[in-house]
Order: sequence, then C-alpha cells, then structure tokens
Amino acid sequence: MSTVRHELADRIITAIAVGAYSPGDRLPPERDLAVLQGVSRVTVREALKLLAERGLIVSRRGRDGGTFVAPIDWDSTLTDVARRTLADELPKLTEFFEYRCLIEGLVARTAAERRTGQQADQLRALLNEFRHADSLSTARELDRQLHAQVTAMAGNANLTALCDQLNARATLGFNSEPYPPDYLDRATAEHTRLVDAIVAGEAEGAFRAAHDHFRLTLDIMAGKLGTP
Repeated sequence: MSTVRHELADRIITAIAVGAYSPGDRLPPERDLAVLQGVSRVTVREALKLLAERGLIVSRRGRDGGTFVAPIDWDSTLTDVARRTLADELPKLTEFFEYRCLIEGLVARTAAERRTGQQADQLRALLNEFRHADSLSTARELDRQLHAQVTAMAGNANLTALCDQLNARATLGFNSEPYPPDYLDRATAEHTRLVDAIVAGEAEGAFRAAHDHFRLTLDIMAGKLGTP
C-alpha cells in the first residue's frame, strides 16, 4: 500500500507539473480519482495526505470546498519528481500517441464531411472563447469543449467512446489535458487551423490538422522531461 500511495502521489505531482492542473484548481473528488487511476479510495486518501503534508495541496470545507492545488512555484519545486515519472511513462506513450493522432485525424475528417451550419457556428464560437480565455484553467475547459464538439460533429457514438478512452490514457489517467502557459500560443494556432478546415469542409486538411495537434500533449511531457 505504501508503494502504491507514493506512486499515485508522484503521478498527481507530475500531472500538475506538466499543466494538467494549475495552481488554485480543484482536483477531482477522491472517488473520481480512484476510478481514473484504478486504485482504492483509501490509496487516494493516503496519497493526498502525503501531498498535503508537503504543502502541495490544500483542503477547503463548505459548498465550494474540496482539494486544491497549492499556489506555489511548481516548476522549481517538483522538477525531479516529474522527470522521474515521465522518464518511465514516455516510452510507453510514444507509440500510443501515433495511434491517438490517427484516430483523432479520422474524427476530424468525418466532422468536416458531416458538419452542419449550426455545428460549424458552435465550433467557431468555442474557438473564439478559447482565444480570449482569461486563465489556463478556462483554456483547459474550453479545449475540452472544443474537441468534444468536433467529436460530436463526427456523429458516431463508437468514436466518441474511443476518444474518451484515448484521452484518459494520454493524460496519465487524469482526463485533463496539460496546458502550461508557454504552449498556449501553439495550441491557439493549431485549434484555428483545425476549426478552419472543419468549417470549410476540407476533410484532408482537417485530418492533418488534428493529426498534428494531438501530438501536443506528448510534446509538452517531453519538454518537461527535457527531451526533443
């Protein structure tokens, strides 16, 4: 149990260090973390206790309570933990991301072929909101909504379920895409390219835009590890 709780604590630290959660963000509830990580709630509780003892998370009570990421300098504090975890995870994820990019490219191509005018307008509106996001937490949520809209436009429940599974695995099991500030401009440019292609009905352009964009998560993790 001790090893498992320390491993989970390190994974939570790494998720925060790569930008899947930002300082001040609320972490998922214990029961959700247990399901996402495939561990017991006791293990989650013990891992969170370890993080709290180190001042990395804080708990608040009340209606708006929960467990929150502490407002500290995560880059300088936890580089070694993140690098150690990512050094183990990245070799497993590299081939997986090739598969993910191909699937997401297919989703985008299908969305471009099946889009309706109303769906295209909704996608444009989400892109505009993303461009004007006032925080990384907001950008992360709008990213989720934008890609969910693309998947919905593809109109295939099996693809939707598959994308959900791929997203969970790609994000170390946390279902939250990393968004460090130095990658936000790249994400905005790639979202614009993707949305433009889908709205214009350019199926091959949409495939290529999504295929290229969904490597972003891997690049962020590799950047945190210090590898090209």
